[in-house]
Amino acid sequence: MIFVVVHSKPISSKIGFRKDSVEQRQQLAVCSNVVDSSVKPELAEKSQSPIVDVHLTYMGSVEHCITGSMLISKLAVTVLTLPALVASAADCKLGPSEKCAIDSLPTPGDDGSILVYPGGSTRCAFDDYSDNTTTFESSSTYFFQVFPNQKQDKSKVLLYFQGGGACVDKDTCNFALQCQLGANSLITTTAKVDNSGIMDRGAVDNPFKDWNVVFLPYCTGDLFVGNTQLEASESAYNQALGNKQCLGQNRSMHLNGYNNAKAVLDWALENFPDPKQLAIGGYSAGSLGAQLWSAKVADMWKVEQKSTKFQVLADSYVGVFPEHKAAASSLVNFYGGCDVDLHFPESMAAECKAGTATATALVDALIKETPKSEWLFIDSTADRTQRKFYELVRLGIAGYPFTTLLDAGEFFGNLTQILDSHAQLTNVTRFNIDSEQHVWLKSAEYATATSVDGAVLGNVLSEWLGAPSTNASNPQVGQ
Repeated sequence: MIFVVVHSKPISSKIGFRKDSVEQRQQLAVCSNVVDSSVKPELAEKSQSPIVDVHLTYMGSVEHCITGSMLISKLAVTVLTLPALVASAADCKLGPSEKCAIDSLPTPGDDGSILVYPGGSTRCAFDDYSDNTTTFESSSTYFFQVFPNQKQDKSKVLLYFQGGGACVDKDTCNFALQCQLGANSLITTTAKVDNSGIMDRGAVDNPFKDWNVVFLPYCTGDLFVGNTQLEASESAYNQALGNKQCLGQNRSMHLNGYNNAKAVLDWALENFPDPKQLAIGGYSAGSLGAQLWSAKVADMWKVEQKSTKFQVLADSYVGVFPEHKAAASSLVNFYGGCDVDLHFPESMAAECKAGTATATALVDALIKETPKSEWLFIDSTADRTQRKFYELVRLGIAGYPFTTLLDAGEFFGNLTQILDSHAQLTNVTRFNIDSEQHVWLKSAEYATATSVDGAVLGNVLSEWLGAPSTNASNPQVGQ
């Protein structure tokens, strides 16, 4: 069932959706309480056409409906699609009688992907809500995106973690602040699809175009390691920010990234149990998420025992953290990430829980669990977003909008020290670009990005993926 919610005079609107488009297939909303006799949709679908014409007439008034708004033209019209109807020919919903097995999934959509809704304990940070003033949106529904190899070749698998910010304490990990900041919210609060950069199956120079790619959307603000629920809270900062309609909503925050990731990885393991080459990667917050999940994924797939080529691709996040204020593990512990199974050795799990482990120490401990792994770090030498996150951790929301940042030279010096430490333990390739840009592999032009020493990213990435697994050397590209 589809509803149109109009916050103005009664109107009639005709809306066209292209079947299997990215916009149609991503989860827009769940609106369970809007069923009202005042909304009377008339639906007409041309089943033989690639365009589904939906004619809806609004009569009467409807109160503001939570979640997933989409503005149509200049009218405040929200199209709310229940999960059962979001599913199209390129969607699958896991359940007792439906395993969404890779060999029996429906034909992929236009972008080569299929959306899988795992249900169970998965969910995003906040319940469904939409604010037309700030344009803030949240949806609790979680899904993941699968790009299968067209020839059902399961030898190469990429597990790719989406970016989308992070909150750091009770003043930033709350519904009110994200709603008030709207388009500038600190975190992504809806699961979203991606088909850009290395997710673009149509790009002929994409080294992953023939891989099986499992893409993990990010909507919890917890670096994919959260496992706790925070009760609704508001602070003096909220009172000063305006947008008072966001206050008093009494909405808790679900730091549920661990459960989301584990559900996706369990599905991936069942469907791709024996790849010859397995890569885990991510960008921005997803980069750190991939690093924190690296040892667990290696253990799940038994890469050491099976001699599987195992690689970690980290785009635009290295743990440059204000350790003088608090060790990085204190943030992981705040998320509940020290209590879940990330395959830390026992001693490091204890340090994590105590809040005494640095970001470098955390990742070093995980690298030691997979000594034959190969890592590629892609970073701008003056990445503004990584430097802003440093200030967010150091100052909290009091520093917003963070106009004074960590010095670029100091940032790159710290980044270099961290990667030097990692390189003592495994095969580390570095690709550093003289830029302030944050995230490279989402861009259509990533393949032509040039490092500080003249290397080309497309070539380096292809060579890194195709090179034989060895720990004989630690190449330092772009340093």
